Amino acid sequence: MLSKITFFQSLLILSAFILLSLFQHIPHIHKDIQGIHCWRQSQTMWNVRNFVRHDYNILNPRINSFNGGKENILRYEFPIMQWAIASAQKVFGEKIEVVRLFVFIIGIFSTLGIFLTLVQIFSNKATALLTTVLFQYSPVFFYYTINPIPDNLALCCSIWYLYFILTFFKTKNNARLLLASLFLLLATLSKLPFLMFSIISIQHFIKSIFRKQRLTSQNLKFALTQLVILTPALIWYIWVMPTWHGNPILQGVVAEEFHYKRYLGILWYHATYMFPIILLSIPALPLFIIGIYSWVKSKNHNTIWLVSLVGITFLYFFLQLNTIDKIHDYYMLPFLPWLFIIVGMGIRQLIKYSQKSVYLLGLICFTSVIYTYFFTIPMWSIKKSYFNPDVFIYTEELKSAVPDGEHCIILNDLSSYIFSYRIDKMGYVFNDDNLKTEWINEMVKSHNIKYMYSDSEKINSSEELAPYIDDIIMTRGSIKVFKLKVYNDN
Repeated sequence: MLSKITFFQSLLILSAFILLSLFQHIPHIHKDIQGIHCWRQSQTMWNVRNFVRHDYNILNPRINSFNGGKENILRYEFPIMQWAIASAQKVFGEKIEVVRLFVFIIGIFSTLGIFLTLVQIFSNKATALLTTVLFQYSPVFFYYTINPIPDNLALCCSIWYLYFILTFFKTKNNARLLLASLFLLLATLSKLPFLMFSIISIQHFIKSIFRKQRLTSQNLKFALTQLVILTPALIWYIWVMPTWHGNPILQGVVAEEFHYKRYLGILWYHATYMFPIILLSIPALPLFIIGIYSWVKSKNHNTIWLVSLVGITFLYFFLQLNTIDKIHDYYMLPFLPWLFIIVGMGIRQLIKYSQKSVYLLGLICFTSVIYTYFFTIPMWSIKKSYFNPDVFIYTEELKSAVPDGEHCIILNDLSSYIFSYRIDKMGYVFNDDNLKTEWINEMVKSHNIKYMYSDSEKINSSEELAPYIDDIIMTRGSIKVFKLKVYNDN
């Protein structure tokens, strides 16, 4: 019976669900970047592509554009995932399948990490297994588990930090503390907001001081160990954050004027769609509600760390509400660990009520497997890319229209990354039909630009453009490829 399952048996069953997930992702493994948030994925892939082809230095993550005459280095998060994927591509070839399988392996470690964490919390393998399956089939996790965004690695490392810090609290084993600190470092390097998970260590440190009414050497060692290990991440962000000009994340909710109707709309969206459907999924929602009831009713004082984690994620959410909006679902990945811990509380409550409930819970898990698979299928579609579909439909023809390695003018691309990624060309990227003809001549003269891709009807039909055009190489849908020439207006 599932309620008496052994650790080895639970790992075998979990492995079967991981293989099932891989099988369900096979139709998308060979697809190049498209679908929901191909913007952020394309940016990530430009880092990977440039590590493979141009500059393997992990300190120099490069993108596609040289706008403003600047070099194309753009330092945001420390690009450890991008660099690791590039390393894999150097060995196995520059293929999208290598990228997607690499990211899926990160997802496997996330799944294993959440399972071990749940075993620590509930001391019940059936509860941990059932909850882990539901976590694996959270729509947001299931979709991104083969899509290259650094948040995947950040989430994975945060989960393993959570596992090792909780085991440290139980065992006081210094090796566990070191491992927890290292995973917190990797999570923070991968994506700065995941530093919020350190609240678990912070609350433990403060609670210990209040309990003993003084700062002990043990508490000091606990704090200093983590602070020292986190130092590389702090150095990185102190170095790069001054270059984040115009990044709304730095200003949070004060980045723009407060409009209460807009914010209420965002909150309503998250309450009625993001949390119940995208983060949890419909099959898991009732178990979450039961878990909330069980947690409140139990008045368990050993879960102060969980309260602090819930609190810090919501603080982050409200501070970044205007950036998260209704579109950045991957910004919500830090919520997944505690959401599914509460789901686990609901599962535990049902198992306590009746051992036979494991059959119902098993049915819920299999329902989740089917529900999430079909729910996420449209997410990979060209339509959900919210970009000119001609760029995706005619990718190979557009890519071959211009010789490899040629820098080009590219418009329109609000994202700055998608168009150029799909046609595999770096250069100068513009949007909103914002390309003055004198800029074209300057780029041709000063930067040896010979070609231009444009889906701008305004620019393409402009009489002012004609003197700069040597030839129209290709027309595909709304996109024209031009060969440029120097125009001497003297």
